Amino acid sequence: MKKSISGVLSVLAAVFTASIFFAGCGNKDSKKVSVEIWHTYNGSQQEYLVNAAQKFNESQNKYEVKVLAQDSSGFADTVYNAVANKVGPSIIFNYGSTAIDYAKEGLAVDITKYINEDSKKGDDTMKKIIASLPDAMQTDVKGFSDGGIYYLPGCTTGPVLFYNKAIFDELKLNPPQDWNELAEISRIIYEKKGIPGFHSDGLVDNIQMMIMQNGLGYIDVENKKVLFDSDKLVEIYQWYADCCDKGWFEFNTVGRYASEDLANGTIASFSGSCVNDQYITMLTGELGMAPWISSSNGRSFYTAWNRGPIFLARDEKVNRGAYEFVKFFLSAQMNAGWAKANSALSPYGTTQATPEYQEYINNLPETSALPCVQANLDVSGSFPNVRGAAQIRNILVEYLNNVVDKKITAEEAVAALVKDCNAALND
Repeated sequence: MKKSISGVLSVLAAVFTASIFFAGCGNKDSKKVSVEIWHTYNGSQQEYLVNAAQKFNESQNKYEVKVLAQDSSGFADTVYNAVANKVGPSIIFNYGSTAIDYAKEGLAVDITKYINEDSKKGDDTMKKIIASLPDAMQTDVKGFSDGGIYYLPGCTTGPVLFYNKAIFDELKLNPPQDWNELAEISRIIYEKKGIPGFHSDGLVDNIQMMIMQNGLGYIDVENKKVLFDSDKLVEIYQWYADCCDKGWFEFNTVGRYASEDLANGTIASFSGSCVNDQYITMLTGELGMAPWISSSNGRSFYTAWNRGPIFLARDEKVNRGAYEFVKFFLSAQMNAGWAKANSALSPYGTTQATPEYQEYINNLPETSALPCVQANLDVSGSFPNVRGAAQIRNILVEYLNNVVDKKITAEEAVAALVKDCNAALND
């Protein structure tokens, strides 16, 4: 994505033709600093965001937050061009990896200075909120190359094991607790039922977990190089390729989605996003759900998917207003409501301790996969948000694909992918 001066008119047109919701628009005080949130939410998420902005506007008289709903088509380009041309929003909701694109061009706001200013005044609200994140998840917030904080999680989800309970019960199998058990279970299912026992829907997350659970490390931010240049990664790639070659694992889906393959009886299990609990209707067997593998070799790590507000640059007053709104939005009671609106979890200990959040968690429907994510939340982790991180994810999958297809050896793949990953970090 690049700055596009010629895109200003189209950006403005997109803003005015979008469905627009002004929170607290009844107040016409022109002295208030206007803070804009652009989003593509609908339903309960949009309703909650609008209500949150209205509550914030009513709680003080300095800022007015406006919530503007945008067309999801071309949203990323529209936002980037608008921010580059200084007519964009102050906040969007996305992953930390998206914040990199803005931070590297000086288009994102480092809120560390506002946190420090608050602390000098005796207000440690935001500092305590961030500190309440699990230790392994702190990297998602503080893992930018310059040490700044440009984004904060709003809620979190993660992978779950979805499986055909009828098959597992018939063969007297329990959901796997580690990777070796996964291979053994998949072998038994393949030999007894003639179908692959497992498919990874979100392969890169599984690769990253195995890297971390084997203690290889991920990115050396200071020296801009990956840390998994190891014979152990060769072993991991070969192991996965062997499981696919033997028919125990299915590398690619047969239908459009892994959830479809499980429902049709094409595979016996898959690891994938917890939101799949809404889409799987079993045509054969019975749906089972279990926490995904979170430890091996004595080390624990579980990939967390954290979507939340990214701070985008306007002028100083507007930037401060965006920070103040997010501080309000991530307060325990407000954040509990946001997690519920997203059918997700809160990663913040400050939120988890509230009665509102506990009531939500304790009354999840039986069909929800969130308890499986909750079981791993204390070891949930994330990765540095640095330039090249997104490319590394693609590279890891690309080279495993080549090993599975027998185009190259696992040893050749790891040597090549380390070179390509380091090049991405130094681009």
